[in-house]
Amino acid sequence: MARYLKHASPNLLFVHLAEPDLAGHLVGWMSAPYGWAVLEADAAVGRLLAVADGAFGRGNYTVLLTADHGGHGRDHGSDDPRDVTIPWVAWGRGVAAGAVLDPGIKTMDTAATALRLLGLEEPAGVIGHVVTAAILPQPEVAAAGAGS
Repeated sequence: MARYLKHASPNLLFVHLAEPDLAGHLVGWMSAPYGWAVLEADAAVGRLLAVADGAFGRGNYTVLLTADHGGHGRDHGSDDPRDVTIPWVAWGRGVAAGAVLDPGIKTMDTAATALRLLGLEEPAGVIGHVVTAAILPQPEVAAAGAGS
C-alpha cells in the first residue's frame, strides 16, 4: 500500500488483512494463534494508517474497518451469534465522531455506507443499508444549472 500511494491518490482503496480469517479456519476462532493473528492485523492497521496520514494528511481520509464474517470453532455460516457478529468501525473524514451504532450491522452495510461516503447513492436492489449513525450528513449537490 505504501508503494501504491506514492504514485496514486485513489478515491477508494480496499485492503484485506487475511491472517485472522486464516487462523480462524485453520486453528479456530479465539484460539491463541487467532489472537496472535489479530494482534498482527492490529499492528498492520497502525502501519496502514501511518501511510495514509503521510499520503493524505491525518483526518483527510475515511476508514471503514470490518470483517467479512465471524466464526466459532473452525467454521462459520450458521445463525450462531458468533458467526454473524462482526466488528465495524468507521473513522475519519465524513464520520460522526463518537457515534453509538445500533447492533446488527451486517457486512452488506459496508458497501452501502462506502457509496454514501463517496457521495453516491446505492443502486436499486442493494441488500445493505447505509449506517447513517456513523456518517455525517452529506451536503446536497445542486443540479447543474438549477436556479438559473
